[in-house]
Amino acid sequence: MRNFRNPFLFFSVILSLFLVSCGEDDVEPTLEEVRNQAYDLVVVDDKKPVVPVSFHVAGSELERVIIEITKQGTNTIVATSTLNKIIHENLNRVNMDISFPGNNVAPSGIYTVNYRMFSKNGEQNIGTYDINIINNLAPVLCNYTNNLPQGKTVWIRLYVPEGETLPATDKIYLTGSFGAREGGADWDGGGGPHVFTRLSATCYELAMHLVSGDKFKITRGNWDKQMTNATGAEYSDFTYNGETTFSATAYNWKDLPVVTPTSTAGEILNIPAEAVKSGMLTVVANLDNSIDATSGNYYVVEKGANSVANGYKMVAFDKKLAAAVPKKTGVEYVVVKGDASATGKNRYGFVQSTVWDGQTNPARVSIGTFGPAGFTLGDKIVIVGGATPGDWGVSSGQDFTKTAEGKYSITIPLKADSEYLLLPEYGQWGDKWAFGSGTSAKGTFDVQGNGGNLTTKGLTEGTYRIDVDFTVGNGTYTLTKI
Repeated sequence: MRNFRNPFLFFSVILSLFLVSCGEDDVEPTLEEVRNQAYDLVVVDDKKPVVPVSFHVAGSELERVIIEITKQGTNTIVATSTLNKIIHENLNRVNMDISFPGNNVAPSGIYTVNYRMFSKNGEQNIGTYDINIINNLAPVLCNYTNNLPQGKTVWIRLYVPEGETLPATDKIYLTGSFGAREGGADWDGGGGPHVFTRLSATCYELAMHLVSGDKFKITRGNWDKQMTNATGAEYSDFTYNGETTFSATAYNWKDLPVVTPTSTAGEILNIPAEAVKSGMLTVVANLDNSIDATSGNYYVVEKGANSVANGYKMVAFDKKLAAAVPKKTGVEYVVVKGDASATGKNRYGFVQSTVWDGQTNPARVSIGTFGPAGFTLGDKIVIVGGATPGDWGVSSGQDFTKTAEGKYSITIPLKADSEYLLLPEYGQWGDKWAFGSGTSAKGTFDVQGNGGNLTTKGLTEGTYRIDVDFTVGNGTYTLTKI
């Protein structure tokens, strides 16, 4: 028997036999996502209208990869891309950019990335992961006129989602404090000379000469046909602040049945790239108009931190702040200015924090002040309006009871299809709490002093408990029928 005198030669022969027995046909293709982790944030905009997907790939027999993006919890494909004719040189890393549609088709939210791999021997592997997408790709809904006519200062542009259902003979008018100066009458309710041009059933425009501070509303000829918001509530007066275009959406009209929008584009959130990082949570802070986002240093820190040494510096954009922080479930993050002692609070003096829910990215927080409270809440608030027993002129008997710091409750009969407001005290209209967002049964207030009337549209007449909470943001309301 021949002996192997060189042990290295012996092991080389064994290794060669092993490699021959494990040829390429036995290697199963695998993909590992290297750009996005689960529930990362991806921002889609005009500069980058794609969702990037990047994989490390193992297995040289891979032939084709199909990427499909669906809204989380559905099978409806909103974007897809296929990579064919894969060669060996591609396999270390595969980069794919999946074109994404406008936010009218795919509004911001959580989406599922589904991938399918096909090998040359017919095997198929599949996988999924979820990501958060901020979609800033606004759809082109109307072909508006570009240049302002001579002597005009602003285009008033109106989008009417349900325009096809408007009475065919109705015109749309602008009415406001400018009327007498511009050849009509102040607050005439419509029917005057300021008529919108109809570009299509859903698109209207009007060139106006306005000066800063002018206030206005939009109607179809009189106050009973004025434009209302997504829940059917009356808009507050619009104010012209010197812009060259003013855009509004006529979700509903006061005299017509309320239509709940099926899809809205939502806000455009231009989060800076440095605040969007793989494996991180983006915290976005909305600031009160009195706070300058570009003045001073702002940080995100864990609640209770004594310094900003371990904090995350925020970047300013569009009257907001943003920073990328670790994805820690159950950890309260707060925003501070300068040092850890100047913690962001709402207008009523309550510290504002955000906690990652394990999925939603970005996390939001609204800041009203980094100093003393801007408004002191009392031991009660009151309700007035046509929906209440005392109507708009009530002066007593409709007080909320304080149930905790910043929280109030009342049980009261309410009429259907009517409006109301909350006030700190009877007659204190300048500090009203009005509709911000949500529904008739549950929602948030606008900034104190702003917003349209709250409404009971869609609710049946009866006795309701109204619970109000001013500890979060601008405050919330909940109506429960008793």
